[in-house]
This record gives sequence, C-alpha cells and structure tokens, in this order.
Amino acid sequence: MNNVQRRVLSTFLPLTVLILILDNIYPCSNAVYYVKYTTTVSLFLTAFALRKKYPEQILMTTAVFFVAAADFFFVFSRTMPELNVNREVAGTLFFLLAYLTLIYAWQKKIRQNRNEILAALVVTTIYTPSFLKLYPHIGWTLLPGAAFFGLVLCYLAWTALCTVFRGYFLPRASYCIALAGLLMLISDLGVAHAVFNPAFAGRFVPWLSNFIWATYVPAWTLVVCLIAEDKLK
Repeated sequence: MNNVQRRVLSTFLPLTVLILILDNIYPCSNAVYYVKYTTTVSLFLTAFALRKKYPEQILMTTAVFFVAAADFFFVFSRTMPELNVNREVAGTLFFLLAYLTLIYAWQKKIRQNRNEILAALVVTTIYTPSFLKLYPHIGWTLLPGAAFFGLVLCYLAWTALCTVFRGYFLPRASYCIALAGLLMLISDLGVAHAVFNPAFAGRFVPWLSNFIWATYVPAWTLVVCLIAEDKLK
C-alpha cells in the first residue's frame, strides 16, 4: 500500500463513520445530505487528481464521476425541492453508466471454469432472496427496468469476483476489485429494500441508511485506491 492509498483510506473511512453517526442524530437533515454529497464529490476529485498509469484507471475515474453525478440526484437534490426532474430515474441511469464502465474496465480474460461458476453462485445466492422479496412490490411498469439494473449489478459483482481467478490484475488489486464489487451489490440491495420493501418504503430508517452507506462509501474508496495503485497488473 502506497502513501496515497493510506491517505485515501484514512480520509474516507472516518468520513463513513461520521455519516453513520449523523444519520442517527440528524435524520433527513440537509446538513447530512451536504456531508454525504461532499464525500462522493471528494472521491471523484481525488480520483481525477491522481496520476494514472493504466487505461483501466482512467475508466474507473470515469465511473467515479458517474457516481458523483448519480448522487447529485439521489442525495444533493433532496435539499432542492424545487428541482423539477425525476430524481430516481436520473440517478439510476448514472449508476448504470458507472457499473457498465467498471465492467468494461474489469472484464479481462474470461474463462469458463469451475471458479467462475462458483462466483456466479455466490452472487446469485446474495441477490435472489432480495429479488424474490421485492419483485411483487415493484410494479409492472418498473419491473423491466429494475430487472435490467439488477442483471447489470449482478454481472458487475460476478466480474469483480472473477478477477481473482483470471490473472489479468495483480492479486492485491484483484482482491480489492472483488471486495468493491461485492460491497456495491450489497449496498444496492439495501437501497432496493429502502425503496420497494413495504416495511421501509416512504420513511427514513436509520439502521438501513447506515447499512447502505457503510458499504457504499468503502466500495468506492476501494475503487479510488485502485486508481492510486502503482502496479495494477
């Protein structure tokens, strides 16, 4: 781990803890939304400022930009009730772009073997219970889009796990990619429950918000650490 990566971790992991605390003390406060969005934008600005040695690092920086754009609609726009735009659709589209960009960056040396099948089983095992729980509550108009987004999300997590077996990236980078992909999958399943689960939809649930942000920020912090990696492959 180089000095830049240490600074990234020592900055954004404490910020994650701060967000978790603030969500419980000041739920739905504009000030907390500002902290959350500032964190996301800071991740992008950090990634943008880093020197990049590999094309995959440029692609990952582009993905972090799309995430910052997505959080403008999902997070910052909550402080702007006058904004006349479908926040959920716009934010989801930017997250979709981010995930497709990461897939393009990480999908190298595909091999159809037992390890990749095992990785698919891991992703399916994590994703399926939530899908079965939520799909009756999504609605037929949103279901095709939600299913497509879920497919891309699962493919991203599968691709991230498979980097460990494919040998394109160095082992340390591969494990970071795998962990980041799993955290993204888990975080987005938390978001899906917050939006569609009748037990949580329509109200702020601090522990669920904590679950989402405790996986979301570390996932993208790992991506920024990968952008700062001296030897990616």
